[in-house]
Amino acid sequence: MKYPPSEIIESEGCEAEMLSLSDQHVNFLLSHIPKKGITVSDNDTSNDSNEAVKSLLKLTRIPCHKRKLESIMKDNVNNWNFNVLSYLNQYDFRLTSESGAEYSFYEALQKPPTYISQLKNLFKGLSSISEINEGFSVEFISPASERQIMRARPSAGRCLIQETPELYEAVTKPFIQSQLGSLTWLHNIIEGKKEIERILYNGDKWILNVDTKWRSHPNPSSVSRESWFNHPSTSDLYCLGIFKSGITCLREINSEHIPILSEILIEGSRTIQNVYGVHPDQLKVYVHYQPQFYHFHVHFTRLENEIGASVDRAHLLSDIIQNLEIDSDYYLKRTISYVLPINNKLYQLIDSHKNE
Repeated sequence: MKYPPSEIIESEGCEAEMLSLSDQHVNFLLSHIPKKGITVSDNDTSNDSNEAVKSLLKLTRIPCHKRKLESIMKDNVNNWNFNVLSYLNQYDFRLTSESGAEYSFYEALQKPPTYISQLKNLFKGLSSISEINEGFSVEFISPASERQIMRARPSAGRCLIQETPELYEAVTKPFIQSQLGSLTWLHNIIEGKKEIERILYNGDKWILNVDTKWRSHPNPSSVSRESWFNHPSTSDLYCLGIFKSGITCLREINSEHIPILSEILIEGSRTIQNVYGVHPDQLKVYVHYQPQFYHFHVHFTRLENEIGASVDRAHLLSDIIQNLEIDSDYYLKRTISYVLPINNKLYQLIDSHKNE
């Protein structure tokens, strides 16, 4: 089972840390000790140790939340953990969608006014109780990996990496292997055990599904696919083409994969056009290097969507196919540039390697 945010927040011994705060969102790191014998992820059968489970709680669309949290910190720095948990405990977290992975999404709505009124003293610096009651949307990752937690922390700076084939073999490839762990959540999607309602195409070697990042998408479980065609949410279109085989990243792709890559580009675009009414010439189809997770996948977004599509990370699938037609081992031989935060584990390994 997965712990919902409210159960973690209310659990005994829960600790909260604010990782980042801006005018758009705030990231909290929650740590708690699950009850004995409770399954916390697909990778664990039970929790019979005292090891804390770490979860990420990202709140978005929160009017005035920055001032609220700054007020909490200013009022009582020594009681920060209690104040943050009290702040979060004002809301009911209602599940809106859940992926086959550790990601889930909630709508946080205020609890009944009688409960809120008990917190007036805690938030006495605010102009009105209505400011406390603003709702928000929530992205929840539980359990969260150290890599995901690192991504949620403010960057201490970034650096452009020029990854030569030699550097890839010496540092990056061993790092990728160390990060594979269990991808049970992904295999559950590929095998049709999870997110069946999100699968748009299921081929012999790959699938196309609706990414959970496309949060404005109509509820796949309750809204008919006929209603998805030309739906207003297609402006936020975000789908993934996922290999069924165990290729980890762009470096492992060669000319033998041209047929499946071409099929993903053509059939994936055609499927999106048939389901959503979005023409292929309005799609941006690309691969990340470095990717968010190490199982080869292709991103489908609208041209207007710039998130994740910068030149220091995204490689157009059409370009990948052409490059492999020129040289079968193009991506194994070339130097690939990308940006890493300097507090990223891979950056630290690369930096140490250069100083050896």
